[in-house]
Amino acid sequence: MIATAATALGAHNPRVLGLRRQRAAVLMAGEDFRRALPEFGALAAIYSRTAGPATLECRRHAAHCRANLGEATVALREFQEVLEAVSDTAGDASETALDLRRSIGVLLFSEGRRTEAEGVLDALHEDMCVLLG
Repeated sequence: MIATAATALGAHNPRVLGLRRQRAAVLMAGEDFRRALPEFGALAAIYSRTAGPATLECRRHAAHCRANLGEATVALREFQEVLEAVSDTAGDASETALDLRRSIGVLLFSEGRRTEAEGVLDALHEDMCVLLG
């Protein structure tokens, strides 16, 4: 269906890109990270030309895929880059920033980097206590 829509509307048509994002999200939800990763990467590259928030969303999902595929170093770098961009625009306390900080902490912990993970997660906990009471 996506190929037909891309032929009729153009590969970069917003509807076609939306369908591709939905397909990638379904693949990720089904834990098919190998197939979701290249799709999120391609979408991030396309969206980066317009510098919209979809770029960061696709990069964040690609990082989750990488983390689940055991590519922890690359995933961690991607999470941190996306967090920096999100923090610059929405602040460290935005929902996306909080989720990214949690992902970074969990990934650090899973990689045996306990001290770094504790630093990230302790700071996150403090911020969440302030925000949520």
